[in-house]
Amino acid sequence: MSTPEPSASRRSGQFPSTVPGRPARGVRATWWYTYSSMAFFALFMAFITASMLLYFHREAGGQTWWPVVTAAILTWVAGLTQVYVTWLVRAGMGAGWPRPWATALLVAPAALVWVLTLWMPGGGFPGAIPLWLAANVLSILVHGVTRRLVLAAGVVLFAGHWWAGAHLTGVAVPAGEAAQQVPPLIFFVVFVPVVFLFSAWWWNIVVQLDVARRDAAQLAVATERLRFASDLHDIQGHHLQVIALKAELAERLMGAGKPDAAAENIHEVRTIARTALEETRSLVRNLREVSLEEEIANAKDVLEASSAAVTVRGILVEDPAARTLFGLAVREGATNILRHAASATKVSITLEAIDDGLRLAMVNDGVEAPAGHDGNEGNDVNDGAGAPGGHGVRGVGGPASGTGLSGLNRRFASSGGSVTGRYCDGAFVLEARLPPVPGRVTEESSTVQPKEPTP
Repeated sequence: MSTPEPSASRRSGQFPSTVPGRPARGVRATWWYTYSSMAFFALFMAFITASMLLYFHREAGGQTWWPVVTAAILTWVAGLTQVYVTWLVRAGMGAGWPRPWATALLVAPAALVWVLTLWMPGGGFPGAIPLWLAANVLSILVHGVTRRLVLAAGVVLFAGHWWAGAHLTGVAVPAGEAAQQVPPLIFFVVFVPVVFLFSAWWWNIVVQLDVARRDAAQLAVATERLRFASDLHDIQGHHLQVIALKAELAERLMGAGKPDAAAENIHEVRTIARTALEETRSLVRNLREVSLEEEIANAKDVLEASSAAVTVRGILVEDPAARTLFGLAVREGATNILRHAASATKVSITLEAIDDGLRLAMVNDGVEAPAGHDGNEGNDVNDGAGAPGGHGVRGVGGPASGTGLSGLNRRFASSGGSVTGRYCDGAFVLEARLPPVPGRVTEESSTVQPKEPTP
């Protein structure tokens, strides 16, 4: 299943156009858990089957050992091929029939065991297990009627091998012993599909939830872009229409020999154009200067949609300029996390009063330090997109780098503040500071508990 590619740039709005295609850490962990469970089960059943072949052959009084040893080796080969083909489930349940060579690799060893044990004393029951396991692995890759046919064929071959084994070997199975083998037979027929099909179904649900998470993040971006486009249309459409009418009227007045009236309309055109320009600038300024609370709420929603648990602790700042700057810092920090730390699972946003002013800290995991960086606070961070994690900052206490953060640092510097970034204990810390600001600062803190992250 394909995943969306990350956006190369932001045309408008607050966040990238798509969530980066790399699966979230929880999704990757779920896959490895699902795959390892199926792989372990396949290898465990290979061990059990090989042991049963040797044990039942001895109990049945078999004299020739090379066939049973060969069957045991082929059983292990079949288990290893099942481990390999199970990896194909990562593309999703019902991803499609494997390639011919992969199908042959899956079926051939198990089929050889099935045939070889037909004439082997004591091989009637265990000899069909590898082929039944192969049928179940194949069933999770196909879908619909094909899946039901594969499982039905596996059941027939399993039961038929158990029945035909006793007749071909000429060893009559006592009625009591045959009755004892029926429950294990039913158990294998029912339990093996439950293990494989349920595991693949669960992984399919996780993949669909991850796709829904990405769609939710993209929807938030699309909504913001539509809002901005609508506001821009309302401003520009009205003023441009009036400008066109006034300009047309001035042109007619000039042709009618009324220069004074035409000049008056031209003056109005210039006034309206200036008003449109100011309102457009105000719109962009308002986009950049939305309230701090809205920026935090927006960042929290979008980051949680990308499977990160977000914790917010803050104080109340009354100074409008400080609130605008910190709002911009939150927006840029959230954008960088979405674009360069898609595997982040924990994000904290803290706004606090310190001795020399105010401090905003955004901390996220899911990043790797650049080569040569040992994760300590005292080392430099490579700037720009070349740094792993790509936050585009430069060393501890150094100015932020990268287009967005460098501009943000200039804004803070104009107010006597700074923006810095650093790697610390496997996390990235974006820190914005301002000197003491006028107005009241409420010291009471509040914590917003994050939602459960999406798997």
